[in-house]
Amino acid sequence: MIVELIGKEAGLTFECMHIVPGRGDCSRIHPHFHYVDVLVDGEFDEKRRIVHLYNLKAVIMRICSAFEDKILIADYPESVQKITIEDMHYKIEINNKLYLIPKSDIFKIKSPSLNIEDLTVYFGNELALDLQNKEMFNSLKYFEVTLSEGHGQRGKLRMDLK
Repeated sequence: MIVELIGKEAGLTFECMHIVPGRGDCSRIHPHFHYVDVLVDGEFDEKRRIVHLYNLKAVIMRICSAFEDKILIADYPESVQKITIEDMHYKIEINNKLYLIPKSDIFKIKSPSLNIEDLTVYFGNELALDLQNKEMFNSLKYFEVTLSEGHGQRGKLRMDLK
């Protein structure tokens, strides 16, 4: 049995900003409004449900909140992006520009890039950790996460849980 949460309708959204190495419009700090769709497949429990949707939503919202209103920084090589951590700021050199951004405004994501593919993988890995480590999700076989960054652009990932 499959159950889905549609991010736009369920409030599973976040807005963040990033800088992409290179030239063009994406080489400056720019925002994206993301929404997250999640599909789960599993077996019925004794209450005739696959998953308690409020619990699943809470897990997804926790992950979304880490991104919310942050500037994302990836693990680009130093030849592409140089980061120096100062007292209360990140000093970021990228695309021949220098940014001094308060630490509280940054989410340094463990990811090789900030493209939609790598953001979807990161989000999927975070979701898998919660779904595999909480007893309330034991009946689930797999999930799919779709991460949209607007303009019809999205990444989709399927992960087995068994």
